[in-house]
Amino acid sequence: MQAADRLLEIERLCSGLTFAVVPLDLDGETLRVILYLNNGSTLRITEQWQGSAIRKYSYYLLNSDNTLHTGWDNAPHHHRLKLAQFPHHKHVGSQGNIQDSSEASLEAVLQVIREQIFPK
Repeated sequence: MQAADRLLEIERLCSGLTFAVVPLDLDGETLRVILYLNNGSTLRITEQWQGSAIRKYSYYLLNSDNTLHTGWDNAPHHHRLKLAQFPHHKHVGSQGNIQDSSEASLEAVLQVIREQIFPK
């Protein structure tokens, strides 16, 4: 997927959650974006695509004071932890608190954010 197309998709997916979407890098099939959420937190997005498949991702939700809330990624550097969904994992509250993650896409992460941070 081309980064510019994905950016348009991200803007649509985040409707109602954000007051600003700031692209940092759109280069072919790679993008980096910061979403400024309505509650003062930010979601930092990095995705690398190969055609229609996502190869690498990281989604880091930072609290309004820039501390880590949750970070999801698929970097294969935690193989020693025997994660059930390896390489998919999340960092909760700190980089050292690594947990299994079934959220392996921005869409899944946004669902968690909508349910936990912006419940109706």
